Amino acid sequence: MAQIKTKARALDMLGRQQIAGIPTALSELFKNAHDAYADNVEVDYIRKRNLLILRDDGLGMTRDEFEERWLTIGTDSKFVDENSIALPATNMSKALRPVMGEKGIGRLSIAAIGPQVLVLTRAKREDGLSALVASFINWTLFSLPALDLSDIDIPLIEIRNNKMITNDQFLNLLSQAKDNVKSLNNKISQDKIDAVIHQIDSFEFNPEVWYRNLKNFDAKVDDQLESDGITSTRKLYLDEDGFGTHFVISPVDEILNEEVEGDLAARAATDQASRLEKALLGFTNTMDKDNKPPILARFRDHTADGSIVDRISESIFFTPQEFEQSDHHIKGSFNEFGQFTGTVTIYGEQKREYVLSWPEGLNKPVSCGHFKINLAVIMGTARESKLPNALWQEIYHKTNKIGGLYIYRDGIRVLPYGDSDVDFLHIEQRRSKSASQAFFSYRRMLGSIELTKKSNYALHEKAGREGFIENKAYKQFRSILENFFIQAARDFFNEKGDLSEQFVQIRSRHQEAYDLLKKRENLTSTKKKRLQKQLEVFFKRYDDDYWSSRLTSISEKINYKFKEFDEQFESADDFIFEVQEILSDELKPLINNLNITFPAGIGFGKALTDLCDIYKVAKDKIQNNINELKSKTEKRLVEFEDKFGNRTGMRRRFSDSIDSQAEFQQKQLNAVYTKANKVLEELEGWAKSEISKNRAIAKENLEQVKHDFSSVSFNDKSTDELYELKASLEGKITETANMVLEKVEHIAEQIQTIREGNEQNSISGNKLTEIIESEYEHLKEVNDQNSEMVHLGMAIGIIHHEFSGNILGIRRALKEMQPWANKNEKLNLIYQNIRGGFEHLEGYLKVFTPLTRRLNRKKVTITGKAISDFVNSVFWDRLANEEIQLNVTDNFLKQSVIGFTSTIYPAIINLIDNSIFWLGKASGEKVITLDATDTGFVIKDSGPGIPTIDKDNVFEFAFSRKAGGRGMGLYVVKKTLEDEGFEVTLAPYNPNEGACFSIIPKLEQEVIDAEA
Repeated sequence: MAQIKTKARALDMLGRQQIAGIPTALSELFKNAHDAYADNVEVDYIRKRNLLILRDDGLGMTRDEFEERWLTIGTDSKFVDENSIALPATNMSKALRPVMGEKGIGRLSIAAIGPQVLVLTRAKREDGLSALVASFINWTLFSLPALDLSDIDIPLIEIRNNKMITNDQFLNLLSQAKDNVKSLNNKISQDKIDAVIHQIDSFEFNPEVWYRNLKNFDAKVDDQLESDGITSTRKLYLDEDGFGTHFVISPVDEILNEEVEGDLAARAATDQASRLEKALLGFTNTMDKDNKPPILARFRDHTADGSIVDRISESIFFTPQEFEQSDHHIKGSFNEFGQFTGTVTIYGEQKREYVLSWPEGLNKPVSCGHFKINLAVIMGTARESKLPNALWQEIYHKTNKIGGLYIYRDGIRVLPYGDSDVDFLHIEQRRSKSASQAFFSYRRMLGSIELTKKSNYALHEKAGREGFIENKAYKQFRSILENFFIQAARDFFNEKGDLSEQFVQIRSRHQEAYDLLKKRENLTSTKKKRLQKQLEVFFKRYDDDYWSSRLTSISEKINYKFKEFDEQFESADDFIFEVQEILSDELKPLINNLNITFPAGIGFGKALTDLCDIYKVAKDKIQNNINELKSKTEKRLVEFEDKFGNRTGMRRRFSDSIDSQAEFQQKQLNAVYTKANKVLEELEGWAKSEISKNRAIAKENLEQVKHDFSSVSFNDKSTDELYELKASLEGKITETANMVLEKVEHIAEQIQTIREGNEQNSISGNKLTEIIESEYEHLKEVNDQNSEMVHLGMAIGIIHHEFSGNILGIRRALKEMQPWANKNEKLNLIYQNIRGGFEHLEGYLKVFTPLTRRLNRKKVTITGKAISDFVNSVFWDRLANEEIQLNVTDNFLKQSVIGFTSTIYPAIINLIDNSIFWLGKASGEKVITLDATDTGFVIKDSGPGIPTIDKDNVFEFAFSRKAGGRGMGLYVVKKTLEDEGFEVTLAPYNPNEGACFSIIPKLEQEVIDAEA
């Protein structure tokens, strides 16, 4: 008798060589976690360590189950038979889950990820928690042709008492594995043995360190989920009361980096999703708000630079909000005959019932079974979408990257469907032939097909997880869906579709509104930029003393003229004329450069509105100075007239002055009249042209109707045909008339709106638009500010949490290291560098110390001395590096205020940080001075200062003159100080001094005993 022998290489052929790639392998492991009733399955890929850790919180395995099921190939555990082993465990507290993993593909596919794996599993059963089972497998052995399966021993141990595996126990597993390899010297060469031993030794993993770090990391993830309003059910540990299965794989195949990031050049050009994203995003259907996914899958990429990037999670996939916000929705089911019954919602309007038969069905039950569809579609341009432009851009970017029709069987994604490159319904093929007829595109849809094993058992997946086998059931399934997308596009989204009237009308309305807003945006943008430029020129002149210096020069010139007057050589009339000419000629350019015309009918944002208000105040001040000079000069001329002039000469001069002024004003009025008449002529010409054009269209169409009627032979047509012809021609007349009426009425309404704007007690359209637009701009800015502040608060919370959680450990480690460092010179050098860097970092992070007191804080007396010490502890090294001198006056040290340290300290730190930045770009002496007023503190520097144009803007959100600055610092300073009863002010610009800020209490303060 002969026997069939199994080589170890059979496992490699069944697993690694059959799997499409690492993403598919991970998908299979995710399915195994689902089968184990896990709620969560998560991967952490640590690039620096070439390590991948996959964890789930499923039911886990006992030792017997691990050996009899996981380590046994070809088990019949998924079949019911009297001779088979027991069925896998189920969680009776959850709904029964159909088994997704098949043929052991999951466990064997691990070899595609990396050649070695540490398996840790702990079972939870009705009678409690079992011991932790730990096993180490080197997959390279299974690729060696000379070895039989029976030659390879798998080291395995149990850890009891709710403990985690220790590093010594892990090293013992590796030692057992190496002993087994060495015992194979009679079957494989020494070179192969040495290579495998070297590979095992390269598995650098200390379970005690890594699982402690993972627990800390999990706590932070849970905190983040809680802050997002999500109740976390994550329990991804195996000691204490934890259970589940973990795989620790190392080294990881280098191809994973490319699978995670994709082709960087292609991504930059087309923003394509990586292979990992295409395969694993949407592992369960989290975009449907009515669907409760059985398991959540996540993949975190711990990059080489230390950052952690969520590659796979429910937030990276389409969210329920994004699904609901889309333009169109189709939801329903296909019955056992392939007929669709459901609803279609166009642009969020009322749902419409829709029934569609499958012509090829012939009223016979289909092999593929009944299934459901839930589809959302976004329009291909912002011009046609109901969404605001920013939101449309966000969802459009996402659908362009991962949009598609995802297929789920019992809640778990079937690969590769959902990948837009897999055009299994020929949607993109039809669209490339006729985009106007083929409305749907994978890159504009986010949708799901829901299957079940029970109803759709005839749809079989290929062994390599590359889609369904093309049997009769699949061909019917595909045909039903192709027919559905073709017919739905014709009915609802085609210009001439039977049910497309609503779509065409609403799309047209969105297009018209978008075009008008775009034109408006372009118009207002140009005018705002022109105004901004004019204001910048004005304030540059203002800070350069353009008006004051020239007014002083004019005054001095007039004074010199009066001083040098000699009645023996110069007539009084000539003198007065020359003085008035000097005043008139030299004031004209000053007045011309002073005036700025604001564009009518345009609303401004807060920053530009505030700038306009500052301009008006400055203009009034300059105008008062001009009027004062004119008044003063006129007064001196009156005195001069009384002393040297005569009435006859005065009359002539006054007459000449009035004529000159009248001539000047007439020139200005004529220019305005010409401009107004030109605009009126253009408006009249446009209106007449449009009216004539529409009259011609109406006449031409009417003549065409008459021609068509005259060309008809009544003898050749039946009475029904003639009546149909009559109705058709009358319809054309009505359609033409309505079109022309609408256009001409629109022209009349525009002209009427202009006229109404000038009637008594009415608001012009321009003014109303200006008011509404200003309010909109302000609200938009406030919304952006709130969003930025939320992100800022989250960032600060994370930084503080990270620092607080690790600072004590670092301090303790430094303290423990010090005795060794004192005895070892080389170690001492390293120790001093680490300690110096840590203290440097700690100094910066002290800025956040006051923030930690917000939850349990009280007002204290804050002294200048305490502030000075705090500032020095934070900035001493930066001040030294930048060669900046910090001067602290006695008045500052003696001054005190009553308030919260969490308010005052960060405010002063921010002001000094700004001073250091700008002093770093300045030349000359670099000084920051801390001084005091009678009631508050002063922070000033010798930098370039803040020009008048920015005086108020520096406190506005998102305003910054720093390259790459976010413009939040001074905004936060002002808001927090105001909330606590303080105000921060900026002294007027002085070109000879830097910026000077004051922080003072608004009201008189009481004395408090507590001191900070």
